[in-house]
Amino acid sequence: MFDDVRIPSEYSLGYLHRGKKIRVSILKFDSTYSRAEKGTDPVEVYIFSPKRKKQGSVMILQGLGSQNVLYLIWMAHYLSRKGIEAILPVLPGNFTRVAEGSVSGKDYFSSDLDRMSRFWEHALTDLLSLLELLKVKKMWHERNCLFGYCLGGMIAVLLNALSSDFKKTIIMMAGGDFATLFWKSPTLSFVRRELKSGKGEEHGMTNEENFYDVYRSDLERLKEFSSVQEMLSSNIHPLLKLDPLAYAKFVDTSRIVMLEAMFDKALPKSTRDILWEHLGKPKRIKVPSSHVSWLPFQVLAARYIMKLLKEQSA
Repeated sequence: MFDDVRIPSEYSLGYLHRGKKIRVSILKFDSTYSRAEKGTDPVEVYIFSPKRKKQGSVMILQGLGSQNVLYLIWMAHYLSRKGIEAILPVLPGNFTRVAEGSVSGKDYFSSDLDRMSRFWEHALTDLLSLLELLKVKKMWHERNCLFGYCLGGMIAVLLNALSSDFKKTIIMMAGGDFATLFWKSPTLSFVRRELKSGKGEEHGMTNEENFYDVYRSDLERLKEFSSVQEMLSSNIHPLLKLDPLAYAKFVDTSRIVMLEAMFDKALPKSTRDILWEHLGKPKRIKVPSSHVSWLPFQVLAARYIMKLLKEQSA
C-alpha cells in the first residue's frame, strides 16, 4: 500500500511572502504515488517560517473541502509569528488539488471503494514522502506536533500508526467507524444517495443493517493483527482498511490528545467515542463548539499547540 513512499528526487521551494517577522514559502514536488488522479499533481505545501530561531515544527492537516483551509492558514501565520514553523500540506482531492471533474473533499468518502482507497493512499504517500524530505533538509524540528482537523484528524491516526516521527498529535473533531459515518453523518448524505441507488452493493454496503453486522464482526477481528501490514493483507472489509479504528492499536496513546466538539452534528457521538476507546482512551478535551464554529477561534488551538511544544523542551 505504501511502496511509493520515498524522498522526492526534485522539488521547488520559493517565497510567496517575506515580512518583518515571518516568511511564507510554497514547496512543490511531483507526487510519488503511482495511481494519482489527473488534477491532483503536483504536491503543494505552504510553509510559514519565523525569521528568528524556530522553537518547533507543526504539520497541519486540513478537513474536508476548502473553507477550513483559510482558517488554518491564519493559524499557521499566528504560530510562525510565535517562533514555530507551520507546515500546511494541501491534501490530494482538496483545495487546489481537486481531481478533474470532482469537488473539493468529496473523493475521501464514496461508495466506489477503489477510488476512495486511492485518495487515502495518495494522501498518506504524499505526507510520508514530505516528512522524509523535511527530515533530510533538517526542516523537521526535534520539538514537533501533528495537528489534524476532521479528515485531517483521521489521517493523523493513520500517520501515527505508520511513523514515529510525531512527538505529539492533536486530533480535532474526528471519529472512526466508517460504516456508521456512511449511514448516519449528515455530511455524507451524498454517499447515502449512492448506496440507495445500488452503488456499493458488491461490498455489501447497500443494506444498512447487514452492513453494520459485517463491519462489527470485522471490528472484533482487529485484535488478531500484530502489524498494519498484517491487517492490510487480511480479508476484513475493504472500507475498514481505511478506517482509523483499524490503525488505532498501533498508535502510542501517550502521544495523542483528542479535542472533541460538544455540539458536533457532523460526527455522531458514537463515532467519536469509539475512536477514543480504540486509541486507548488518550487525553480528551471537550470544546464548547460545533464541528465548524471553533474555526474563527483557531488561535486557541494554536496556543495549545504551543503549550505541547513547550512541554517537550522541559
